[in-house]
Amino acid sequence: MNIQDMEYFLAIVEEGSITAAAKRLHIAQPPLSRQMKQLETQLGVQLFERGRRRVKVTEAGNLLRHRAEQILELTTNTIKELKEFETGLRGTLSIGAVTSSWVTLLPDLIRVFRDRYPHVLFRLREGESRRITELLDKGIVDIGMVRVPFDTEIYESIELPHEPLVIAFKAGNSNSLDGDSPEISLAELAGKPLMIHRKYEKMLTEHCQQAGFAPEILCESDDVLPLLAWAAADIGIAVVPRSAVSLVPSANLVTKAIVNPALETAAALIWVRNRFLSTTARHFLSLFASMKV
Repeated sequence: MNIQDMEYFLAIVEEGSITAAAKRLHIAQPPLSRQMKQLETQLGVQLFERGRRRVKVTEAGNLLRHRAEQILELTTNTIKELKEFETGLRGTLSIGAVTSSWVTLLPDLIRVFRDRYPHVLFRLREGESRRITELLDKGIVDIGMVRVPFDTEIYESIELPHEPLVIAFKAGNSNSLDGDSPEISLAELAGKPLMIHRKYEKMLTEHCQQAGFAPEILCESDDVLPLLAWAAADIGIAVVPRSAVSLVPSANLVTKAIVNPALETAAALIWVRNRFLSTTARHFLSLFASMKV
C-alpha cells in the first residue's frame, strides 16, 4: 500500500462512488476499480460493499480511512516542513526558562525575533533550572534558559552577563535594614532571618562563613516567588537575583545590593549537545548571541 492507494481510497470514501471518485481524480473508472481490488487482496480485507451505484465502507474500511487520513496529513505536514527547513521562516520553537527570565530577559528577545520571523509559533515552559533541564533531556523543549551551574558535558550554552544577588525586605521592617544606601555589607546580614533559593544557599553560606558568621536561614525554596511574597509580608529577608524582584511588584519592598563581597549569579541559554536543532532554533540562538542579552 502506498500514498497513491490511500489517496484513491479516500476519494472513493468521500465521493461514495468509484465512478465519481474516478472523475474527481481524472482517471478512468475501470483502472481505479482494479486498483482497489488489488489493495483489498494485498491487505486481505474487504474495504467496500459494492452496490449498483454506491459503495459502502466496511468496518475494516473505516479503520483504513482513519489511518489514511492521519498518514496523509502527516505526509503533507512533513513535506511542508522539509520545504521550509532551510529558511526557518515557519516552525515551532519550544523554550523553557526559569521564572525571572520570562519577565526580564526574554520579552525583548522574543519581540525582535517575532519581527524577523512572524510565522514562528512558540511553546513556552516555566520552572526552576532542574525542571528546565529535564524538559530538555526529554526533548520537550529545544532551548532552555537556566541559572548556572549546569552540566557542560551534556549542554552547549551561551552565557549571560553575571547578575548580582540582592536582599528584598519590607520597608520599616523589624530587622533595622532601612537606610538611604542602595547597598548592604554581607556582614550586616549576621543574625538576620534570611530566605533564599536552594541553588544559592551553598554560595551564601560559604561567603558568610568567610565573613566570620553562619547565616540564619529561615527558609529555602526552589522558587523565588514565595520568598518575595514572604519578604513583602515581613516574615524575613529574601536573597534573590536582582531581576527577580520585578516578579512581585510591591511598593513595600526595599532592595539593596549585597557588597563586601558582592554575590553574583549567572544565567545561560542552553541546548543538548550533539542533538539536532531546527533552523528556527538556530536562528533564535544566533539572534541571542548577536544581541548579547
